[in-house]
Amino acid sequence: MQLEVRIKLILHATENENKVMEKLENIFHIEQKNFQIEEIPGHFNNPILLISMKLKKKSAENFVSVFFSKIKKMDFQEIFDNIEEYVTSSGLSLRISKQKLISEILTISKEDAIKININTPVYVKNETKRIYQELMKK
Repeated sequence: MQLEVRIKLILHATENENKVMEKLENIFHIEQKNFQIEEIPGHFNNPILLISMKLKKKSAENFVSVFFSKIKKMDFQEIFDNIEEYVTSSGLSLRISKQKLISEILTISKEDAIKININTPVYVKNETKRIYQELMKK
């Protein structure tokens, strides 16, 4: 199965970059060196870090497997039951809490979130729900 995962997050000057990066590395087994980090000036010239990563093939499969095995059961069920609400033209779009990640808790969040986009080819639009639900079960 072709699979691609994109991870994006924003870190403000008040947030501990090392702590967040270590948690991402430890929880998802992603090497920090694979993240792209861009520093931009914020509102008051405070540094803001734009962090992103793209995973493909085996590393994307490993990420998806770990992600859905560690996300809170209630959130997993919410995504699974309402998958159409999370699927966009670019794939399964999820947001998890950056703050809860520090406590090694994966939970859905709309605010101050880590954006995760999981994409796999869907050739028949009617099969989108089934394909992404099967992906979640792996």
